[in-house]
Amino acid sequence: MEYNFREIEQKWQDQWKQQDAYKVSNPEPGKTAKPKYYVLDMFPYPSGAGLHVGHPLGYIASDIFSRYKRTKGFNVLHPMGYDAFGLPAEQYALEHGVHPAVSTAKNIENFRRQLDKIGFCFDWNRQVNTSEESYYKWTQWIFLQLFKSFYNRKSSKAESIDVLVAAFEKEGNLNHVCPADNGLKFTAEQWKGMDEKDQQDILMNYRLSFCGYGEVNWCEALGTVLANDEVVNGVSERGGFPVVKKKLRQWYLRITEYA
Repeated sequence: MEYNFREIEQKWQDQWKQQDAYKVSNPEPGKTAKPKYYVLDMFPYPSGAGLHVGHPLGYIASDIFSRYKRTKGFNVLHPMGYDAFGLPAEQYALEHGVHPAVSTAKNIENFRRQLDKIGFCFDWNRQVNTSEESYYKWTQWIFLQLFKSFYNRKSSKAESIDVLVAAFEKEGNLNHVCPADNGLKFTAEQWKGMDEKDQQDILMNYRLSFCGYGEVNWCEALGTVLANDEVVNGVSERGGFPVVKKKLRQWYLRITEYA
């Protein structure tokens, strides 16, 4: 008897889809009957026509673990999405002469088809695409919250920048050492005597997201800054374009305040 794996796989894949077998509902407020467990894979870049062997290499392991935790009574959240913003997707679109939105949508459609064929237990109701406004509006929101906040070493938490301004007006920065310049000291009178630009420059040295200058890997051909692991022997990993060290104004996150 011939084992028709394509027919058998398709039968069960259709049934899982019809029954929404891997949907995870939000738990009711308060204590839940099942303990929660979250399994998150690295989202693939939809910058190629399809998956490569490295994708299932990691996804299969997390899929096995997700299924194991379900058998142990956990309410497992195991979503999937696509990291569609940035250099890989843009470069793919340029190489193929199409708009990034078009190539990304086409590639995502094929990625999804291939992921379904493998039979992963992703909750597709929670699929995200980082280039969709419904997703990136929240990354923008988070950035603004960081910009409007500073890390208060006294309370060991992030607080509104307005709290810092109030402290400056009362006592200068006596109780708030500047994380960007430990030698910076000023009184309340000196703070009040500054113009708005000088005050904003000082606040920038406290904000959790802030502007500054730093040496970066600049690729003129790609029109962007590259991470160190995207540069190989002085050229970009993608495209092989020349990369030079350049000092540019950048946005930073003051993550060392939490270290």
